[in-house]
Amino acid sequence: MFQKLLHTRFANWRPLSRAIAFAHGALASRRVALAFAVTGIVAAILGIAREWVALDEGMPLIIGGVILLSLSSMCGFARAAEMDRGAIGRADDLSGKEADVLEDAQDAHWEFADRASQYRELLDVQRDFVVRRSADGRLVFANRAFCEAFGVRSEALLGSKFEPPVLAEDDYSEAVAYDCRGAQLVHTQKGKRWIAWDFQEIKGEEGRVEFQGVGRDITVERGIERELKEARSQAEMASRAKSRFLATMSHEIRTPMNGILGMISLMRDTQLDAEQRTCARIVEDSTRALLNLVDDILDFSKIEAGKLELGSKPFSLKACVAQAMQLLAPSAAAKRLSFTSTLTNDVPEWVVGDEMRVRQIVLNLLSNAIKFTETGGIGVCVSLAPETGKSGGDCEIAIKVTDTGVGLPSEFISQLFQEFEQSSVTMARHPGGTGLGLAISKRLAQAMGGDILAESCADRGASFTAVLRFEVAEQPEFQSPVALVPRLPVGAESRSVATDVAPMLNVGGSFNVLIAEDNPINALLARKIVARAGGTSTIVADGRLAISAMRETLLNRQPAFDLVLMDVLMPVVDGLTAARTIKDFFHERRHSGPVCPPIVALTANAFAEDRERCFAAGMDDYLAKPFEACQLHDVLLRWMPQRAENASPAA
Repeated sequence: MFQKLLHTRFANWRPLSRAIAFAHGALASRRVALAFAVTGIVAAILGIAREWVALDEGMPLIIGGVILLSLSSMCGFARAAEMDRGAIGRADDLSGKEADVLEDAQDAHWEFADRASQYRELLDVQRDFVVRRSADGRLVFANRAFCEAFGVRSEALLGSKFEPPVLAEDDYSEAVAYDCRGAQLVHTQKGKRWIAWDFQEIKGEEGRVEFQGVGRDITVERGIERELKEARSQAEMASRAKSRFLATMSHEIRTPMNGILGMISLMRDTQLDAEQRTCARIVEDSTRALLNLVDDILDFSKIEAGKLELGSKPFSLKACVAQAMQLLAPSAAAKRLSFTSTLTNDVPEWVVGDEMRVRQIVLNLLSNAIKFTETGGIGVCVSLAPETGKSGGDCEIAIKVTDTGVGLPSEFISQLFQEFEQSSVTMARHPGGTGLGLAISKRLAQAMGGDILAESCADRGASFTAVLRFEVAEQPEFQSPVALVPRLPVGAESRSVATDVAPMLNVGGSFNVLIAEDNPINALLARKIVARAGGTSTIVADGRLAISAMRETLLNRQPAFDLVLMDVLMPVVDGLTAARTIKDFFHERRHSGPVCPPIVALTANAFAEDRERCFAAGMDDYLAKPFEACQLHDVLLRWMPQRAENASPAA
């Protein structure tokens, strides 16, 4: 090394006004030692000695006017201008331009060092973990937060493959690769902490691939997330429990109401005087009010749980609105109100949708109008929606109900569509009700792609417009008999309307019905309706007895049944199991035995999923309780058409 230095031509170098001259081929060892000594002193004075560690990694370092490439080699300062030299062994002082270059190099070094220190401090004050790893996973950099969290010094981490201690026992632990995002539950000096990592690939010096990661402590967020998950789970459990309770309540209430409404319907067909008929009507109205309340609560529960299912079948919109008005005409007439309807020519006759729900909306709007109108009248107008109207195969229909009732201030309109809320003005004049009717109707309209809008002024009446979206349909070739919706408003004369749609006929000939019903009143009601239609019946109280009775018919030990009316919830063996068993019996003997008679579910379970379960068990038809006598009669006509062809009116 010294021999190389001796043959190196150096310029004059006078740091701190002390000149040390190097001459070509004439540098003595004593002068070399002196040069190195002075160089070290100057480096210390300039505060650069702390940076000598950089030489271990092959990084260049400027000390005074000398560029040190490593601890074992050095080269002379690159001159920026020619130097005036004298004879060999003598060198002139540095020119002014060379001194400026030296000073600029020193300033650049200090500026670089200051910036590096600032960046380091900026990363060290961060709460997030900041690390950089080489392609093989070695740590190139780690900030203070990372080192303190895991109780290790920076010097010990650099160059190592240190990984945070992951706690794998937690179900939420996720593996984190250096080229992706993820979360880890790790053990730190503060205990268990959730760290969310985000690694990105970057290009280092000379194109080397490195991974820079930022880790954030998300322990609090994870705790909140877990609490929300538990709260959501508890809410879902509560919702399921509420649904089960409502289903049970519905069944328990509908079962006795079926007997009440059915018996009243039969009683009103007998010879009654005026007072008896009035009493019967009051009992029927009171029972129907209770039924409507139960139905409203069930509807709201299904809507709230997102379980409301809308039908999609062709129906006559004109007939649907007309039937709703026909049901409420007696109520309007009792208050001496005019009751008119208008249907514009551009409204399609047939549309595809849920007829029952459309009728429910119209009935609700009309019944509210009648309730809050004392003089004047109610008008219904059905037309295409003015803004959208008809487009392609779809259309938007506006059903507008206008009344001359009490009305209400515009600031109270928003309350009308809130669940369990009623305007203070309307409550003062007409107390009562649950406040669910309009809220449910609005939800139904929104489910159909529309809405319900209201306009009103105090003492000037109100108008409610239901805008509903439908698909235009062609008139079907065959129209099955229409069974009116069981939900009838209080005071509606359901019997006269029902008999117009499906008259009580004698089915004709003799027919035999098996009635599987554990409630004696409902069993008696079904037997009376069957008898009025001209048939005979056998009553059993549970599913096991129903199975036994059907086996007896296969063995010709008792007359065959033409129809089975099966309750679903029965002791010993339920109706679904009994239906499956009976269907299996007849299927096994399909080549040598008789055909299985139709099985009709008569159940107080009114949910759509209950209906689907009945059909899945092999039942052929479904009738929800409480039902009208005419509805059960429709079932008899539907499943014994060969006898109904020659049927005559019942005496």
